[in-house]
Amino acid sequence: MPIINWDNRFSIHLKEIDAHHQHLFALFNRLYDDFVGKAAPQTLNALFDELIDYATYHFSVEERWMRDEGYPELELHQKEHDLFSKRALEMQGDYNAGRRNLSLEVLSFLHNWLASHIQLSDVEFGHFLAAKNSPGSGAAGNSSATDPVVPNNSQGSATP
Repeated sequence: MPIINWDNRFSIHLKEIDAHHQHLFALFNRLYDDFVGKAAPQTLNALFDELIDYATYHFSVEERWMRDEGYPELELHQKEHDLFSKRALEMQGDYNAGRRNLSLEVLSFLHNWLASHIQLSDVEFGHFLAAKNSPGSGAAGNSSATDPVVPNNSQGSATP
């Protein structure tokens, strides 16, 4: 049973990034379900690893997109990603070394960070692109806030 459900409040109206976020939600929900279902430690460890690996991949794609579009809050956004990565890797290292169990504390941190980061920080990037690409903004393109936006220097799209 999902602990976090994808809905419109998480959409930043960027098709690729929304797909990444949906995949992160699915990984998190699988991790939570396996935790509640008392899955074997190897199963939990593999899912935890996959979640962190995918988050790292997602952050690199998102930051490249922001850099390509000249997003003025890129540095602050990178710091948020770095703080998450540092904390998540610390938790993962403790878990792998047997110093920490996968617990509700860890799951709560992941859940809260993921939901709040998307709704507060990532949505701002979506607004930035919508404004940048709106008619009359002086920027090329006619995308509306609800149209998927393709970055200026896109080199293709990776699928989750």
